[in-house]
Amino acid sequence: MEYTFLVVVKESVTQNRSRLLWPLLLGWLALAVAAVVIALPNEEDDLTERAESALATAGISATVDFNGRDATLDGNLTPGDEERALEIVRNLRGVRQADWETPVQASPTLPPATTTTTAPSGDTTTTAGQASTTTAPGEFDPRLTATLNRGALTLGGAIPSAEAAAQVAGVADLVYGPFVTNDLAVDETLTALPWVPNAANLMAVLPIVGDAELSVNGTKATLTGSAGTEEKKAQLEAAIGAALGPEVRLVSSIDVTNLEPPVYLAQAPGDGTVTLSGTMPDQAAIDLIAGAAVDAFGADNVTNDMTIGTGIDTTFSIFRIPLTFAQFRPIPEWELRIEDDVISGNVRGGATFDFGSAELTPELRTLLDTGAGILLRNPSVLMTIEGHTDSVGSDSFNLALSEARAQAGADYLIARGVQAERLFPVGFGETQPIADNDTAEGRRQNRRLEFVLGPPS
Repeated sequence: MEYTFLVVVKESVTQNRSRLLWPLLLGWLALAVAAVVIALPNEEDDLTERAESALATAGISATVDFNGRDATLDGNLTPGDEERALEIVRNLRGVRQADWETPVQASPTLPPATTTTTAPSGDTTTTAGQASTTTAPGEFDPRLTATLNRGALTLGGAIPSAEAAAQVAGVADLVYGPFVTNDLAVDETLTALPWVPNAANLMAVLPIVGDAELSVNGTKATLTGSAGTEEKKAQLEAAIGAALGPEVRLVSSIDVTNLEPPVYLAQAPGDGTVTLSGTMPDQAAIDLIAGAAVDAFGADNVTNDMTIGTGIDTTFSIFRIPLTFAQFRPIPEWELRIEDDVISGNVRGGATFDFGSAELTPELRTLLDTGAGILLRNPSVLMTIEGHTDSVGSDSFNLALSEARAQAGADYLIARGVQAERLFPVGFGETQPIADNDTAEGRRQNRRLEFVLGPPS
């Protein structure tokens, strides 16, 4: 009996422990599963961000989606870059597997079913059935690539709108011409996503930084490059994000160099000479600018006082300055200043209006194109357009005429893509002559537009 009693006690204790242990085990298991389920989306987001950042650092434009710890890459790359991208993602901590997105294969296309009937004359008629195919997801997404390198722009991809493509080409020529390689195609079978009509705005804002590469594929976009300051980086990201819209997911990897912008001043006082001063990043930049000035005005008419500074950024403006000399050569008096990455200055004389007219002459349109390029490259810059007349006519007539001339200049810039709120047309009538109104030549010079980079003073 004693032995039997002891056995019964042990069995009872064991059963009681089992009854207590199972609820504890089940509760712990439920908590573990819940923790994994809750943490999984955050882990996927973290892996996506780390993977795309690593690719962007390596100069590879691709998007990455995670299902748990398994990655799927998407992008238009060469076979070599595809392999390099896979290796980078697979080597990241937490990644189990990585593969490129495989397009859904089209269903095998069978020969159309046919029915052949032989007519009494011996002719045959054939009726064909309809064959169907399956397209890959994303196959009809519009694509756009834009690479800015040392002042030159290279465009690629395909979009569905001929009008948007023409706008892109127009802005590219204004901002980057003649250093543009445009391989952007028009494919009307592609989906007209909301960002396509704004594609030209993407081109206009890239020069906020020195070098940049933008790749847009459907509703995904990557942005790489370098910026001198965090402020410039934020400006570019905000401008690109606004142009793309909320439908596009933008992944940005802009490096901040913490370099200072160059300082530049060019002055043409009206006697045919030009004086250059400022601080540049290297001798190559100085030679590039001074050489262009000499080509336009002659070695005897150019004074070069530019120097090399320490920690100076190679900004986009360095590669555009040389083009200004040929554009400003017909203009007697002008000044162009770049300081703290802000452009200011004024243009006076050269292109004029016909007597009593507010219609833009070809010379004035050329001058306005120069102003449009400056404004499109620098989206924070404002411009005052000043209209002037000669002394022939009443004060009230000349004031109204000068205002019409200023408005004609503003309307031309707006048609070239500049926002109206950045322009300030002002008429001064005959009150600010630059030449003698007693001579025909003096009156011609006074019938003019002047441009001041900045709001009215």
